[in-house]
Amino acid sequence: MPPVEPPPSRPLPEGFLPPNCTFSEQDWPVLARQWFPVSRADEVPAKPRQVILLNLRLAIYRMPDGIRIGRDMCPHRGLPLSTGRIEDDELVCAYHGLRYGSDGQCRKAPEKLALKTVECFRITMFPAVERHGLVWTCLIPQGEPGIPDIHSTIEASDLERPASPIKLQYEDWIDSAKFEFSGGEITIDPGHHQSLQDLALNEYQRLFSEMGLITTAPALQPSRA
Repeated sequence: MPPVEPPPSRPLPEGFLPPNCTFSEQDWPVLARQWFPVSRADEVPAKPRQVILLNLRLAIYRMPDGIRIGRDMCPHRGLPLSTGRIEDDELVCAYHGLRYGSDGQCRKAPEKLALKTVECFRITMFPAVERHGLVWTCLIPQGEPGIPDIHSTIEASDLERPASPIKLQYEDWIDSAKFEFSGGEITIDPGHHQSLQDLALNEYQRLFSEMGLITTAPALQPSRA
């Protein structure tokens, strides 16, 4: 299993919410502490591609030393890095040509930006962990990756997409996904746990649908607990 890349202790600032967030300001930071699959590992290209997790736009791409996930926003002018390219082991912004290393730190900027040093620009990076044939990440990582162990009863001969490393029915994830909504500096009303569970599972299902992996149940409606 590839090693876990150590991200910053907290990639996002305290109180952060994505623009136009559809989650409440109480629920988002709790959900952002969970681990979610964002791509099939065999479909991560060398060219950056945008994925969305909990309303936050991310760029996922493959570098020579592994898969990387960063916020899809160049720290120079906020333009999407998913329109850029990988060149000479660096991610190059398509708009102004800033070049970023695997750690997200800018290594080179055009001469017209000479008034600002490269140390001023750094991509917000998130951990990328390959497991079950998928790439998982967490927006507010804490401790070891909380990725479920999957026990699927589906036979390989039943796969509709033979190239896919996994195919799981919705029930497999219901049985395996374990979300931890307590601990740390956030206190959660026990009566709100089911609502958070529903929101997290809905996000799972949306992500699996976008990856082309089949689930068999309709989306859950958030509980009103």
